[in-house]
Amino acid sequence: MKFNLSIVIASLALTGVTTAAQAQSVPVADFYKRTNINVIVGSGTGGGYDAYARLLARHMGRFVPGSPSMVVQNMPGAGGLKSVNNLYMIAPKDGATIAILHNTLTLNQIAGSSSVSYDMRKFEWLGSMSITSTICVFTGKAGVTKLSDVVTREVVIGASAGSTSMIPAILNSLVGTKFKQVKGYESTSNILVAMERGEVDGVCGWGWDSAKVQAMSALERKAFGIGLDIANEPHPDLKKLGVPFVMDLMKEGPNKQALDLILSTQYYNRPFAAPPGTPADRIAALRKAFADALQDKTLLDEAAKARMDIDYLSPEQVMGALEKAFTVPRDVQVRAIEELKQTGWGGL
Repeated sequence: MKFNLSIVIASLALTGVTTAAQAQSVPVADFYKRTNINVIVGSGTGGGYDAYARLLARHMGRFVPGSPSMVVQNMPGAGGLKSVNNLYMIAPKDGATIAILHNTLTLNQIAGSSSVSYDMRKFEWLGSMSITSTICVFTGKAGVTKLSDVVTREVVIGASAGSTSMIPAILNSLVGTKFKQVKGYESTSNILVAMERGEVDGVCGWGWDSAKVQAMSALERKAFGIGLDIANEPHPDLKKLGVPFVMDLMKEGPNKQALDLILSTQYYNRPFAAPPGTPADRIAALRKAFADALQDKTLLDEAAKARMDIDYLSPEQVMGALEKAFTVPRDVQVRAIEELKQTGWGGL
């Protein structure tokens, strides 16, 4: 028997259209009455992404038509790449799967990583749960009393893996700071102990959302002070505290543009998305439920007790930030990626 390839392709295409149409035709409430929503997390239990996903899962289902249960599933691997590739290529596109994605996955795509099988601009974004800044904190021994001190004084800082090693190196290169790293600490908590012992004078590259949870008591008793807000825009909390802002140290030009791109993902710090091709009526329901949940008093009270920042960003705001990053001139993108590579960044 001979097959006409064009007929087969047309038949498969028609089948896909019919399946999507059938999915769209099932009322949203009826679908979610019989279906749980799986919430994929690209990291293990206990971390920041996991905490935000579980907070949302405890509350958002009440706002989805049909009131489905929401089940968190951890899928750690390769800095979030395993879960994002799964969401883009494999996960069912029926509205029963969403994920919290690592915000830095945008940079993996811009870098042209061979591990990227997704396009951040094609996900069905629900929004983001928070905005963050990265901070530097210093002991009194560091002698940092004004913004210019970070570029005129050598400051010995502790570093573990990840941002507490990467951010100081990037600031030294692009801003002109003089941070001298003492590496080998297991975690930020270990660095804080070293600061109290006088072994190092600070830590840089610490997420403000994490710092509020880990060390608010130490900040309140002034065991150390916040010396630098590292972001595209001053964080409202840090601005109220009078924390110096890193961009005020920089002149307009390629260095500032490169740093702006590197830090841009902090704007959508905890973003949630569904796979491309999810039926439009279910996406509309999920987006509304996401927005409603983040204004819910019960969720907000729980977040406040856990010192978790909640700053709702709409799908349009997330997409706007992504489009801005992808339309940055290519030479600036290359410069930013080169700076990341120099720190040992594993995004390629």
